[in-house]
Amino acid sequence: MQFDLAGGLVEALTDSRVSSAMSKLVESAVSAALSKSAADSWLSAAEAARYVYGCDGKTEAFRKLRNANPELDAMGVGTGRLRRWKRTDLDAWIASSPRAQRRRNKE
Repeated sequence: MQFDLAGGLVEALTDSRVSSAMSKLVESAVSAALSKSAADSWLSAAEAARYVYGCDGKTEAFRKLRNANPELDAMGVGTGRLRRWKRTDLDAWIASSPRAQRRRNKE
């Protein structure tokens, strides 16, 4: 006796009970993944300092680093407390700067 797995799966997914349960699971999984991705994409000054230096308490050092490196400062978006940096931009800047790599490894 052979079992048609594809047909059984299609039949199960068309059942309203299964589709409503699956839609809730998929919706929550997609929502969690998107919120994690969105939260991970943009970093505040304190978060960016933690990311660049590898430790807490370097927000002032990050401000001085931005003043010394205009290309790093130009990567930021926004003004004041709403200023944010993309993690991928910081990764690219660190990769292009040997001093930044040493700074990160030293801390």
